[in-house]
Amino acid sequence: MTTSRPRRGRPPASSREALTEIAFELLLRDGYEATTLQAIMIAGGVGRSTLFRYFGSKAGIVWSEFDRAVERLRSALHDADDAPVMAAVRSAVVRSTRLSEAAAPTSWLDRFRVLDRDAALVAETAAHWRVWAEVVSGYVEERTGLDASAPVPAAIGGAVQAAYVAVLRQWAAAGAAAVNIDELDNALCPVTDAFQAVLDGMPRP
Repeated sequence: MTTSRPRRGRPPASSREALTEIAFELLLRDGYEATTLQAIMIAGGVGRSTLFRYFGSKAGIVWSEFDRAVERLRSALHDADDAPVMAAVRSAVVRSTRLSEAAAPTSWLDRFRVLDRDAALVAETAAHWRVWAEVVSGYVEERTGLDASAPVPAAIGGAVQAAYVAVLRQWAAAGAAAVNIDELDNALCPVTDAFQAVLDGMPRP
């Protein structure tokens, strides 16, 4: 009489977060186009119904956490106190980054590496970062009355986003062990201080 043996290797992913980490390990190693849903299901030890219940598609795996990061930024800006506009922006970026890191402490930077390096995702990545920047520009509009699409608010959104990505790229190049989110405030300070001076010198509508 034969008895079934327990399956060896990685145990089945028990949560959305665990399956996301497994998926990004494959995406980082093999690239977006070469990583199939079947490969993710096998590596995660889950069936199609579980994967589609969590994500709906491979694109859903890639972008769901980015979209949550944007919402964390939006929420942090909404909760900002009466600090000067750009100090509030800087604080919200730091706070939302800390929350994103806490949500996936072992893989959040790998997720950025996938989005930043994979040629198949370049166009979509740019579009998602544009939404991130527009959240900042929208906050500047709320605080100053300047239209979010006007040159200064739009430039603020783009500059803060570019500076933020530059910091993430430094961290990604140095390795996760070098990441210190407490230093993000200092890294963004020259950009936000410069734009605060611009805002202070502008007439309000």
